[in-house]
Amino acid sequence: MGKYTVRGSKELDARIDDDLDRIRKAAAPYCEAGILLGGYGRGEGTPFITADGSQEPFNDYDMIVIVDAVTPVLKAQFQRLEQELTEEVGLRVDLYPYVRRKLASCEFSLLNYEMKYNHMVIWGDPHILDAMPRYRHQTIPLSEGSRLLMNRGKLLLDIKRRLATAKPFTEEERVRYIKFISKVLLAFGDCALLAAGRYDISYEVKKNRIPMIGHPPNRDFIIAGYMCAIDLKEWGDYHALQELDIDAQVKKTIEVFCRFLPWYRKQYDLRECSIAKAVALNLKWNRRLSTRHPREALYDALIDLLQDQSALSHERFYELQRRFS
Repeated sequence: MGKYTVRGSKELDARIDDDLDRIRKAAAPYCEAGILLGGYGRGEGTPFITADGSQEPFNDYDMIVIVDAVTPVLKAQFQRLEQELTEEVGLRVDLYPYVRRKLASCEFSLLNYEMKYNHMVIWGDPHILDAMPRYRHQTIPLSEGSRLLMNRGKLLLDIKRRLATAKPFTEEERVRYIKFISKVLLAFGDCALLAAGRYDISYEVKKNRIPMIGHPPNRDFIIAGYMCAIDLKEWGDYHALQELDIDAQVKKTIEVFCRFLPWYRKQYDLRECSIAKAVALNLKWNRRLSTRHPREALYDALIDLLQDQSALSHERFYELQRRFS
């Protein structure tokens, strides 16, 4: 087991160490601490297997940077650094500023839950996140799963729109879209585990728990897809998937998605905010009166878009999805 991956090599660890050191040198002057999240932050990232069998980093570098205050100038500085570092290391670098004094009041979300309990401090106080609330492991709001599914459904929409051009995929696109499909399969399993009260941060634990998900729609597909997606996550040999029919796989995954999301949303109270907040958000973003959170309408619109039945444009969906994801 590697430092950042389950099956990665020492050489891969050294390369990621080098990338993170470059990020530290560039970002540290503007913040108190830098925390690595995502697969590499959990020690469960993906080693990308190249054609010659060597390993390269594959996951984005998702970094939380702790600051005293978020100002327009500081946000612009981090955005500039993101662009420069992404070009320098060859992988996307995201720098998310969190205000230190607000850590104690961070909302209970999947992002904050994973940030609290499964992260890697790259520079700064190693105990800086102790200030965050002690989120209870079995009380993750199920609405967080719907948000995850919306973000993953957006990836299916991306592939569907690309397939509509009828142009052959480049090799880079094939890898990207297989990765997108894998992310959707992981979301199915994670949300089924949330609904069953069996969720955990660690994929090693979740692999053992996935047979305990109860009876969501397409249960066998969800379990098999989850295990395959974890295998690909642990050993990113995309060259072994050259014969995968992406078109057929996307159609099947969309079919399952359009059954799974409505089922999942019925597993909890659908209201995601107060009526007053919902009215205010709808007046601001949709210019209409509604007592439903705008995100709830996006769930329905996403399914309609995937089935070519939506009155909402793709561009408007993407705009609202970015705002409410």
